Amino acid sequence: MIDEEEWGYLNDWEPDQLRKKRTKICMCCDHFRYACTVQCVTLLTCPVHQKLIPQGDHLIKGCKYWVKRRELREGWCPEVA
Repeated sequence: MIDEEEWGYLNDWEPDQLRKKRTKICMCCDHFRYACTVQCVTLLTCPVHQKLIPQGDHLIKGCKYWVKRRELREGWCPEVA
């Protein structure tokens, strides 16, 4: 079992981590996971980096590994069309 409480936070001063975006960032389960501490505090996590995402940063910052899902870009099933 992964203990997300032990993970460090993503930051914007290390390469390949969070960078400010000019557009809105979509919150979807493809990029983020939620965990809960023993005190029932919700943690937002990045499984790619295995780090915690600071409160609100998923709305204004992004990462080059967080790409839009294919069905959102091209439609639900483009190969059938």
